[in-house]
Amino acid sequence: MPDLDRLQKLWATQPVEPFSLSPEELRQRARKFQASLRIRNITEYLAALLVVGVFGWMAFLIPQPVVKLGAGLIILGALYVSWKMHTYSGVNMAHGGDTADSLIGYHRGELVRQREALANVWRWYLLPFLPGALLFVSGVSFAPDTGLPFLLALPGFLFSLVIMGGIAFGIIWLNNRAVRQIDAEIAELDKAAEG
Repeated sequence: MPDLDRLQKLWATQPVEPFSLSPEELRQRARKFQASLRIRNITEYLAALLVVGVFGWMAFLIPQPVVKLGAGLIILGALYVSWKMHTYSGVNMAHGGDTADSLIGYHRGELVRQREALANVWRWYLLPFLPGALLFVSGVSFAPDTGLPFLLALPGFLFSLVIMGGIAFGIIWLNNRAVRQIDAEIAELDKAAEG
């Protein structure tokens, strides 16, 4: 244990370099962040367009009313998520000014806004798909055309739920990881604003 105490003292007494960012570095960081948001949003809009097309086609082709209703609700979910993506976490094109303080305030505000969107992704990104997905999967799993009795169709339905749950868990985990990264950057900016 004496070595551990000595290491802790050494770590505690090491000099700490002051954190500083020039206005140009802050501007570049904010531009890079905004560019990554634009790419993310475009990708999400294209995914929503694909969901609308695929589930619209399925609603047209598949005769079961429950499947049609599920596909329709999934389409509505995709449209809602796209709208929320635009309003809740869209790119803010206003710039933060020319001084380091105004740039820090602007970039910090954008980070906080995106952090809130990511922290609540389960509510505005995943939940809107749940009713449609449940109806769609249950309609496909328990359709009379399959000829399977309920107990034989149940494992397929449950397997689909496990897959959907795994995807939702993965999305939540990735977004929570992004929240932690944004928290670290906010703390870094707060330290720069104090210094």
